[in-house]
Amino acid sequence: MKLKNSLWSILIPILLTGCTPSPKILEDLQLVQTIGYDYVNGEEYEGTVGSSNIPPGEESLPVNEVFTAAGKTTQRIRQKIQAEAARPVVVGRVGMVIFNQEIAEHGIETQIDSLQRNPSIGRKLLLVVSKEKAKEIIDSEYSRSDSVSQYLIDVVEQNLKETIPKINFHRFLSHYYSKDADAFLPIIEKQGKHLKVNGLGIFKDDKLVDTISLGDAYIFKILYEKFRRGQFQVELGGGEDVSLENLASKTKISVEKRNGKYKATFKVKVSGRAMEGVNLDLTDKKTIERIEKAVEKEITDRAEKMVKRFQELDVDPLRIGEKGRQRADFNRREWQEQYSEMEINIYAEVNAVQSGIIE
Repeated sequence: MKLKNSLWSILIPILLTGCTPSPKILEDLQLVQTIGYDYVNGEEYEGTVGSSNIPPGEESLPVNEVFTAAGKTTQRIRQKIQAEAARPVVVGRVGMVIFNQEIAEHGIETQIDSLQRNPSIGRKLLLVVSKEKAKEIIDSEYSRSDSVSQYLIDVVEQNLKETIPKINFHRFLSHYYSKDADAFLPIIEKQGKHLKVNGLGIFKDDKLVDTISLGDAYIFKILYEKFRRGQFQVELGGGEDVSLENLASKTKISVEKRNGKYKATFKVKVSGRAMEGVNLDLTDKKTIERIEKAVEKEITDRAEKMVKRFQELDVDPLRIGEKGRQRADFNRREWQEQYSEMEINIYAEVNAVQSGIIE
């Protein structure tokens, strides 16, 4: 028994060492970090992959390598790209997939199906829609010195925390396959040597059917999820501007059914500190009440307009249908028939903390 234990004590470290990937092996791989898809025609689409490699040397900067090929399937595109690459192409570290707006409008079912079937693709993968060609986004130089792929990922991740609703591959799939909700993705745009998130793309099944501005995407975020660290700016009467900082938002959705008719209600609670009021006394209680009413009206008006637009397009990215499905008397056929004309009310309650007062 002692001899057997001694043998295991020798073998286990050897086995564990054998399972640890060698840094040299990683250097010999073409590790893809970004994938882009562009529309070509009804049969083919173009795929672009971006990867970064750091040459030997202490002060070496990342070298971005981009490969592009067209084909009818992702497998065919990958084969063509592999034929150009000096190292084996590996997609296990992909952090972002970019769909050009044109291909998104034609439908991305093929690409989504390929991504979800790939076991090396993580569920935290970021998906976005670009106004320019995805190839142009990936094969560009930006102001930051780190890798292009990491820069693109950082810009989107920062906005997911601050300005747009959180969405990744896992959440997208839950909307995409839901019978009672529709999917959405961030919209990105290249501006000179910078990348900008400028709104949301709304999907019906696998097709992009609408886009909303960055300002409306923030209203969407308020309705969609609980969050902190936000900021909201509003104009008071007389051209006076004021902003709420350290914004916190919490929304409750309820669905009623009376006499066979559905009705949905959003109750939004927002709090924040009143800041940057030009020619305003932000320690005055009446001024604070004016700000609260102005923010409540701004949120309500913009949210009602946006929701009405969704009803006209027969899309439900805010998941109202999934809330309705929780009812014991939910009938999907009735819901789908009524959704476009359904009564949907939005109520906002804002609490603005006076500037200079410690909470």
